[in-house]
Amino acid sequence: MKKIFSLLTILSLGLMSFATDWSAIAWLADGAGEGAYANKYKVEAAFGQDVINIQKPGFAAEAGIYTRFPAGISSCDLPTGKYVIEGAGMVMYLSAFTAKETKVSVEAGGVTYDCKVFYADGTGEISQDEPGDEPQPGDLTPATFYGSEVKQVAGSDVTFNWSITRNADATLTFEISWSSEIPGVVPQVSIDGVYTTLPMQGMLARFTTKETYTDGSKPVIFFLIAYTGNAARIDVDYTVGASNTKPGGTAIDNVNAPAKARKVIENGQIVILKNGIRYNALGAEMR
Repeated sequence: MKKIFSLLTILSLGLMSFATDWSAIAWLADGAGEGAYANKYKVEAAFGQDVINIQKPGFAAEAGIYTRFPAGISSCDLPTGKYVIEGAGMVMYLSAFTAKETKVSVEAGGVTYDCKVFYADGTGEISQDEPGDEPQPGDLTPATFYGSEVKQVAGSDVTFNWSITRNADATLTFEISWSSEIPGVVPQVSIDGVYTTLPMQGMLARFTTKETYTDGSKPVIFFLIAYTGNAARIDVDYTVGASNTKPGGTAIDNVNAPAKARKVIENGQIVILKNGIRYNALGAEMR
């Protein structure tokens, strides 16, 4: 089965397989080279990943790109000796990057985060849009199921809006947002009893499974929003492949941003541009 959409993660959570528009991403600030590293490095961060700058903290042997994740880091696919981990933070040494564009995969808290690093003086070429993004016979059609629920959290009513998208590769993408700040919030999703902490940015959390799910199956799913002193549970009655209308909006399920769309980063979020229309990572038109 051809993989059309890759949403995470994660993210690196794009609607399709796109070349990165590096012109839309700012250069990393040079906090270690007294200007020698200025205008040299950029990072397309995964959803939930926080990229700080170029620095050389006390636990690092070399200058590198300092980045943080929502949970403790367990592994990185850069070569041994080309990075150092300090809890949920890490420094990816600049010496690891010799190509114009390098993909890096980091696992933190059981979630895989895929990012890209651009090096202005690197060798090789940057990736181009891959042909064949159009749906092929036999591919699953992405479908999104939406829900909304009001819960008492820390003494106040909080509205939770969530969605589950069955992707073209039969994985599931979970997204949940909340209407106001929650003290000590830790969003999780439980799928058949297996809990995963969702990477978040602001009041939005998102996660794409590695596992695939059979169309028409019915896993037991609920969101658990832990917060200081308590937790709120949101049960989900979902059948894989089901779609419905987004609460408060029009039916936008099964909307695929056309091939040759362009991916850009706006305020840390991936946005798909096509024919002057902006789509989010789930394929929904942004207004």
